[in-house]
Amino acid sequence: MFDTLLNLSAYCPDTVLDPETGDPITLDRLAAVLPPSLAALELSTDFLVPVPEPLQERFARYRPTPLFEARTFAEAVGNDCRVFVKDEGATPSGNHKANSAWWVAYHCAQDGIARITTETTGNWGIALALAAAEFGLEVLCFIDEASLRARPDRAELMRAAGARVEVVHPDDARFDPLVLSANRAVEYTRRQPDARYVFGSVYNYFILPQTIVGLEARGQLGDLRPDVVVGSCGGGANLLGISGTFLADLLSGAEGPEVVCAESELCPIVSKGVWGRYSIDDQGFYPKLHTYGLERLLGTDYIGGLGSTIVAAPVARCHAEGLIRTTTVSTGQAQAAAALFARTEGRRVALETGYQLAAVIAEARRAAGRSILVNISSVGSVATFA
Repeated sequence: MFDTLLNLSAYCPDTVLDPETGDPITLDRLAAVLPPSLAALELSTDFLVPVPEPLQERFARYRPTPLFEARTFAEAVGNDCRVFVKDEGATPSGNHKANSAWWVAYHCAQDGIARITTETTGNWGIALALAAAEFGLEVLCFIDEASLRARPDRAELMRAAGARVEVVHPDDARFDPLVLSANRAVEYTRRQPDARYVFGSVYNYFILPQTIVGLEARGQLGDLRPDVVVGSCGGGANLLGISGTFLADLLSGAEGPEVVCAESELCPIVSKGVWGRYSIDDQGFYPKLHTYGLERLLGTDYIGGLGSTIVAAPVARCHAEGLIRTTTVSTGQAQAAAALFARTEGRRVALETGYQLAAVIAEARRAAGRSILVNISSVGSVATFA
């Protein structure tokens, strides 16, 4: 079990901004919004951050997650590629968000926070509810109507894990589910002195614990070094989780693999995003980030976890410096890639994973004989669903 994690935001100083002045935010100002421990992590300039012993013990219950070579899938893709798969489906929430949920819940408990509010399209809310219950914290999840319609079981699962759930209905023609839900969560939190709002993506306190995924994968691969590392990108946690250890090498001037960001054509946050100062709410509450952003999503079809209109600052910096390439994937391509993986490997995967697997296929066809590392969230064997 790793006792330190990578702080990729240390490579991006002064990107967390005061929502009123636009200047780099002070710790005191940030701690008035975030739990103090998370505020300190958000502004940390240490390249390595220790994992508290109680969290090491909790992570050890389900980590390391499996890594395997998907030989049959690679044969079906062709071009003599090798595909190595890191499976975050083995976490308590069935996806990588459990890593951030336990991290956030622990630090909130340490700060004496009694109630956490958050926005979610489903999976983050489930993960946070599970973790918060272990530390005796209350959670209120705001989920947009479209996300709930696409996956109606999400609300039931959040409630079963102990969370309260509020459904957010669109109040205008703009379809931006996370902003809608974030606004409602902010409005509620401002009226509750014992509550703190924690956004489930993009910010450093969420990204930092995800780096354990790539650190583990690197160790599990042993002497083998991948030629390509693929992750999907909405807010950046998935991508930076699997690729963070390799990007740290590249940012330090060392050699490393190509890093590929799989993004949805409905939310091309990296390839089409533009530099600016962005927040996840439009009420001047949460800190702004100097990073890439989109004015809006490019469609109303549900796209799983890839619906963020801003991205983590390290993704923007690495892309701007040519350390991350993008592959834009349609919903149909993602579904086809997920179906191929199910047929060849006997494992069903979450929708978000389909985008990563589609990018793997594109990379395999781009050049022959390469080794590709990708992270997935499996949701059970095909036989389980027969």
